[in-house]
Amino acid sequence: MADPIRRARLIREMEQGFVPDYEAATMPSPDKRAAYALEYIAVSVGRIEQKLTQLAEALAALTGKSS
Repeated sequence: MADPIRRARLIREMEQGFVPDYEAATMPSPDKRAAYALEYIAVSVGRIEQKLTQLAEALAALTGKSS
């Protein structure tokens, strides 16, 4: 995304959890909904990856080994 303000807003919204905020009468196209869902999944997987990296670093520090 080229617009940092829009990107910051999207990240802030995704950190609050994925709750679609549109009504049945104004639902976006299936492609757009799929893109929203995939973007949310990517953010969630990124967070999981960060936590796993922190966990691996902590375990390596406890055992005295570096990866």
